[in-house]
Amino acid sequence: MLKIYLVIYNMLFVMSLPILVVVIMFNKKYRKEFFYKIFERFAFYGNLIKQHDKPTIWIHCASLGEVRAVEPILDNLKADNNIILTTITKTGREYAQKIKKTNFVFLFPVDIYPIMLKAFRMIKPDMIIIVETELWPTLLYTAFKKNVLVVTVNGRMSEKAFNIYKKLSFFWKVFVNLISIIIARSTDDSDRFKILRENNNDVFTSGNIKYDRDFSTDFKRSSISLKEEDFIFTAGSIRDGEEEIIIDAFSKIRSEFDNVKFFIAPRHITKINDIINFIKNKNIEYSLFSSNNFKSNFILVDVFGKLQEIYSISDVCYVGGSMVDMGGQNPVEPAGLAKPVLFGKYMDNFASESKILVKNGGALIVQDSIDLASKIKELILDRKMLKSMGQNALETVEAQKGAVAFTINMIKSKLYVK
Repeated sequence: MLKIYLVIYNMLFVMSLPILVVVIMFNKKYRKEFFYKIFERFAFYGNLIKQHDKPTIWIHCASLGEVRAVEPILDNLKADNNIILTTITKTGREYAQKIKKTNFVFLFPVDIYPIMLKAFRMIKPDMIIIVETELWPTLLYTAFKKNVLVVTVNGRMSEKAFNIYKKLSFFWKVFVNLISIIIARSTDDSDRFKILRENNNDVFTSGNIKYDRDFSTDFKRSSISLKEEDFIFTAGSIRDGEEEIIIDAFSKIRSEFDNVKFFIAPRHITKINDIINFIKNKNIEYSLFSSNNFKSNFILVDVFGKLQEIYSISDVCYVGGSMVDMGGQNPVEPAGLAKPVLFGKYMDNFASESKILVKNGGALIVQDSIDLASKIKELILDRKMLKSMGQNALETVEAQKGAVAFTINMIKSKLYVK
């Protein structure tokens, strides 16, 4: 049955390729991603020079967020292992290459058996670590056939995703059972994985490894000519539909406070021109972050990799994808910098993190532009509340740390095979 499902999956994958190519060719963002180091997607990795006296661990991350989250694990494993890291996205690969915590970095191979088999023959992994929810059937099947242990770390299974997997459980149960050990980030995630598996003895809960990151930065307001008395609000990783909400909130706040600076950072840089057109239609004076001109009260972040630094100098932070139904972005990053966090009701991707922040008084839920403006105004006027929320957010993050140590111990005690 396993082989039959794999054949069907591979056939459907190949049949969908012409449609995917058409979509890619007519979408600038996807086109740029697809042709970036395209040969790596077909497992042309060049000469892999490995230290053969060490185990080889293949770590797979979807994108930048997962690479950042797994950094502490890389720090713990790199000395005693050959680490090969793959990503789906261009930005994830570039960041992984930049931090130099692995032996090699490549793009993830297309999940078709001949290509995946070639990748295995080149990498020769002793272990595969999958970060969060990267369930690739051909990868799991090939690992099973090659007798390679597979572990999921920081396993994430949102309710929305679970409902999809559950409807197709006749298919997914077969492949999820090929994962040797699942280390999930919360009990809710663990419970959902257990429903999709037969052997629940190998499902554990660690907490979220994203709490264990070092959030500190040396970035200062003075480095971009901002004053200490400025009140800085940052909306990070916003998605389509949220720019209007943020801009409307800015218009309401600007009429009452002269010293408020709004930073707005879209999730995808390719959306910059669309946001600029919207801002112009609202007759709002703005500056681009790349221009190094921060005299305007509204700054559009048009560069990549600066969000954590901007969070660090902010008074209040909003995490995007949460007032539109996109599952929300990671609230731990600003919380770990002792910033009050705001987000909408759609936080499915970070349900446990958002709930505990709200419960502990480190975050507030906002409904719309009126509510957002009202809560920002409240925090501008009540500096005691501002400081208290930031401290609550930081203490919440600190209290949740320990997932990396748990994960490393599990890997070292149960997963090494040599």
